[in-house]
Amino acid sequence: MTNKEEYRRICEDASNQIPIYSQYWWMDAVCSGKEWDVIISRKEDGTIQATLPYLVCKKFGFKFTLMPPLTQTNGIHYFYPNLKDEREKLEFEKSVGNDVVRQLEQKGLTLFLQNFAPEVTNWLPFFWNGYTQTTRYTYVIDDLNDTERVFEKFTSAKQRQIRKAQKNKLQTAINALTPSEFYAYHKQLIEKQGKKEEIAENVFLTLATRALERNQGAILSITGEQGETQAALFLVWDQTTCYYLVPANDRKYSTTGAATLLVWEAIKFARERSKKFDFEGSMTESIENSYNQFGTRQTAYMQIRKGYNLAGKIWLYKHQ
Repeated sequence: MTNKEEYRRICEDASNQIPIYSQYWWMDAVCSGKEWDVIISRKEDGTIQATLPYLVCKKFGFKFTLMPPLTQTNGIHYFYPNLKDEREKLEFEKSVGNDVVRQLEQKGLTLFLQNFAPEVTNWLPFFWNGYTQTTRYTYVIDDLNDTERVFEKFTSAKQRQIRKAQKNKLQTAINALTPSEFYAYHKQLIEKQGKKEEIAENVFLTLATRALERNQGAILSITGEQGETQAALFLVWDQTTCYYLVPANDRKYSTTGAATLLVWEAIKFARERSKKFDFEGSMTESIENSYNQFGTRQTAYMQIRKGYNLAGKIWLYKHQ
């Protein structure tokens, strides 16, 4: 059995709680047309200790790992045994992390770059082996149980926008847009801004179709009285977190409150499916300000990097 075949079995066991971005089906979708593989750390008796899925890119004879499209985090996922205290947890992470790094070093990579999930806070085994770390941020609502309390934490400006949108009788629909229709809408709005659509159509359609089939994704949309789409959003979720993955807000309707209402409806929708709501990471000041107005907690996660040879080190230097 190959590592990928074993990893499929690991992911199919819901008790393992593999995050959605590292799930077998997710990696298959977002790495469409490319290779991906997984490192598995095992004890001598075969017990799984950790996994690390990764995209394999090849160009000009070099092999390297970058983040797959539409994927906020990958990185290491630990399978903790029964541990007595924090010291045992750290010892486990150091031992298993060293094994994962050892296997990575044998892959013949030019470059490694991955974002680790916020839950991973100990990167010492990577540091000891010459990897570097950059802190990035995402914005999270930690508890969706009481949506009234969530709403109370919104700024007064966001609350007013939602009430205005409701007064204007804007309507919310779930999966009224197909993946193809959503992609066309998103692309149209991006191009209206004079930008190029960066999400490959085949990747998005494959991912969205599989997420909807698995009941781990949905397309929400806001329409006006004439049936015009004013904003839309592709959401995905796992047992723990619902992710604000691909928003599409028409600036033509920036004063109607549609974009803010869409977030509020997404949060209420997420409450029935997950525990937390993650706005996805951004280091852009204006985006940070907007997400912060929804009463979020700024949450750090790590980007782990290493250039294994001169070419990899040059690439990292140019993309700092």
